[in-house]
Amino acid sequence: MRRTFLAAGLLAFLVFRAAAAEPAWRDQPLPAEAERLNRTADHAASAATAARLYAQSIRLAPTNGPALYGLGRALLDQDRAADALKVFRRLDALYPGEPDVFEALAAALARLPEPRRADVDEGLAFAERAAQLSPDAPAAWHVLSVLRHLDGDYAAAAEAARRAVELDAQDPSDPETTARYQQQEIACNDALSVFSPLD
Repeated sequence: MRRTFLAAGLLAFLVFRAAAAEPAWRDQPLPAEAERLNRTADHAASAATAARLYAQSIRLAPTNGPALYGLGRALLDQDRAADALKVFRRLDALYPGEPDVFEALAAALARLPEPRRADVDEGLAFAERAAQLSPDAPAAWHVLSVLRHLDGDYAAAAEAARRAVELDAQDPSDPETTARYQQQEIACNDALSVFSPLD
């Protein structure tokens, strides 16, 4: 009897872990039309079109996590970091504690046109949590590197950039993303060579 109870408990734990592995904001049931709009937006020809479709989907389902995330990313692609930040803050309020959302918040803060000291500090906190919760995610390490670079900690920025490149090499992204990770590593190494004191 005890063995059966332990087996059932282990099974419940494994099911819980499998469920927890996927961000909760991706799992919410949506109206069929909202799902259709999300799929269409995912394959839109431009970021502007994607943003419009995601916005329509959100009007149908205001807690639509995939559409909120997609809208934020589409706004970032249009260099509208401040607008993207508002969307990601809303997503974080609805689904707190998600590493993908922490990474997105950090990315938006890093891409503000003139980030203030408070923006960099907040972005660093989000990026560090994202890397801690998803240590195998190259995007988390990349944005951590960008923010450490903005913070002036070039050695730590280079270390995070190397981690992003290493992880990306294990499971390559699209060529544009891979190139961005590599460029960040080069920028960090260049900064180190310029700003490091001479021996």
